Amino acid sequence: MNRFDRRGMLVIPNPFHQRGPRAEQVVVLKEAFCPEGHNLISGRAYFNGEPGIILRVRQGAREGHVALSPIFGEKSRVSMDIDLTPGEILELFCPRCGAALPTYATCHCGGDLVSIFLSANIDFADSVGVCNRVDCVNAQLIRGGEMLSQAQIAKM
Repeated sequence: MNRFDRRGMLVIPNPFHQRGPRAEQVVVLKEAFCPEGHNLISGRAYFNGEPGIILRVRQGAREGHVALSPIFGEKSRVSMDIDLTPGEILELFCPRCGAALPTYATCHCGGDLVSIFLSANIDFADSVGVCNRVDCVNAQLIRGGEMLSQAQIAKM
């Protein structure tokens, strides 16, 4: 940037006209499917204006629902009609058909990473994995067979 304009006047930068660093990309799931092809996105819970992912959960004889944020990297979860205890392992199901969400890997905490599919075609290569342990916020996004990290999304 020049210090003086064409008339010799001192140029003082206007902070409102400067370009800052590029904003990070945000991945918001608009669709998320159970193994039977039912969309898990629901208006029963919203996260930053986006409808959440609703799952039916069971721990022993207790059952209820949990809403997950559809925004990748945001670790918000809300329990609905069930009290959850930190550290407990839950079984996760489709709230519509009751199909169990399949496990694709073991989480570092000892729980299971359970798959939520990104399309009705049901492919582990296009899925989100969430841990079934109540206080673990580990989640993985897999697109085209490659796991994406939050840092990779920020560079997109």
